[in-house]
Amino acid sequence: MTEKQFLIYGDGACSGNPGPGGYGSIILFPDGNVQELAESFPKTTNNRMEISAILEAFKLILQSKHLNSVQSLQIFTDSVYLIRGSTQWLFGWKKKGWKGATNEPIANPDLWQEMDQVLFQFKTKAPCVNLEWNFVKGHAGIPGNERCDQLAVAMSKNTYIDLYHGKAENYHFDIFNLPEKKPLPEAKKADAGPKKPSWYLSLVNGTFKTHKTWSECEAVVKGRPGVKFKKVSSDEEEAQIKKQWGI
Repeated sequence: MTEKQFLIYGDGACSGNPGPGGYGSIILFPDGNVQELAESFPKTTNNRMEISAILEAFKLILQSKHLNSVQSLQIFTDSVYLIRGSTQWLFGWKKKGWKGATNEPIANPDLWQEMDQVLFQFKTKAPCVNLEWNFVKGHAGIPGNERCDQLAVAMSKNTYIDLYHGKAENYHFDIFNLPEKKPLPEAKKADAGPKKPSWYLSLVNGTFKTHKTWSECEAVVKGRPGVKFKKVSSDEEEAQIKKQWGI
C-alpha cells in the first residue's frame, strides 16, 4: 500500500447466535495512526456484529479531519452478507420498504437503515472517497482479520483486552502489507424459517394409513401393485387426497 488512504478491518463474534457477542475493528488513518474499536453486547447475533464492526468504523472516519484528503477507503471483512448487503441488496430493500425478495421484513433493519444513512453521508461529505469492499477468508491467518476476531471474541466473553491507538509502526503487525484480494463467494441462501410438518398417506388393498416418515410409508407400499401414496403437509391437503381416493 503506497498511497495515503483509510483502511478498515472488521469482524464479529457471537456465542449462541443469538447470545452474548461483540465486534472488533481496526482503522488505519492516512496520517499513519491506527485505532482499534471493540464493543460487547449481552444478546446479539453474528451478522449484527459483522455489520456493527464496519458501521462503527465508518462513523469514526466520517468525523476525521483527513476525510477529504484521500480518495480511497479499503474495507476488509469475511462477511459475504455484509458486502452484498451494503453493495447490492440495500438499494432494493430500501425501495421495498425494508423488505426482501419474498416481501418479508429483512433481518437487522435498524442496522441496515443506519448503514444506508452512513453510506449517504460518504457520498455527500466525501464524494471523492471510493469505498472498496474486499472479501477475506476468515481464520486463514490474515493478521488484520485474526486481530479483529480476537477483539470480537474477547468482547463476546466480556474479557478485557487492550485496544491499540497509536502509530502504525508500533502496531501488532504490518498493516501496510495488504492481504491478497479474493473473489466474493456466493452468498448463503437465507433461512426460509422452520419447515412445514409433513407426513405420508397410503392406500393398500383398500386400507388407508398415515405415516410419519417416508421409510414407514415405503415399507407398506414398496413392491405392491395398485397402491397409492402421497406426501401431504396440511389437514386440508390430506382431506383432498382422501376425497380423490374415494375415502
